[in-house]
Order: sequence, then structure tokens, then C-alpha cells
Amino acid sequence: MSLQSALDRADSLGTQGRWFDAHEALESFWMKATGERKILLQGLIQVAAGLHRLKLHPGETGGAFYLLDRGREKLTRTKALLVAETLAALERELSAVRASGNPPAALIFGLKEA
Repeated sequence: MSLQSALDRADSLGTQGRWFDAHEALESFWMKATGERKILLQGLIQVAAGLHRLKLHPGETGGAFYLLDRGREKLTRTKALLVAETLAALERELSAVRASGNPPAALIFGLKEA
């Protein structure tokens, strides 16, 4: 499966706020990936896990923010694999989540493979 297939699958689950399911779906892609693609998928998995954790325990932001930050770092590190505007849009969304301390009801990651 292609990287874009993984990104699209995450989007379809993210539109429903199904962060745990997005995490699980991405893991099947991650296990087969190598190199930079593996790092990118791990970053997206961490973002999904952070959103899931924030949804389950809204008052306990420490662990969720840790996962969001680690995931963003990996996505930034692999930015050459992505359309820049899509990564920038996701980073804005995640900054808003971090600032509010609240998970969105849904979030389309919106990442596109370069």
C-alpha cells in the first residue's frame, strides 16, 4: 500500500474522531514501511494517540501533549515527503488543540504525499 493510502485512511477515521482506530490502522502501514516513511507514519501514529488520550482524559494534558509534540517533531523531520501546505495546516490545527487543551470532535489530518 502507498503512503497516501495510509494518510487517506487516517483522514477517514479522523473525520469521525476515531483516534484510536486511526492509530491502529496506521500501525499496519508502519510495520511494512522503511526509512523516512516509517518515521513519518510513527509521527502520525503519535499524533493520533495524543488526540485519543486527550479525548479520554481531557484534564490530563501532560501525556497527550508529549505524544502530540513527539509526533509533530517526526512529521517536521520528514517534511520532504509531504506537500508543505498540508503539513502547515495540520501544525496549525495541533497548535490550536494544544492551546485550548481540548481535543477536537474530529480532525482531518489532511496530509498529502509530495
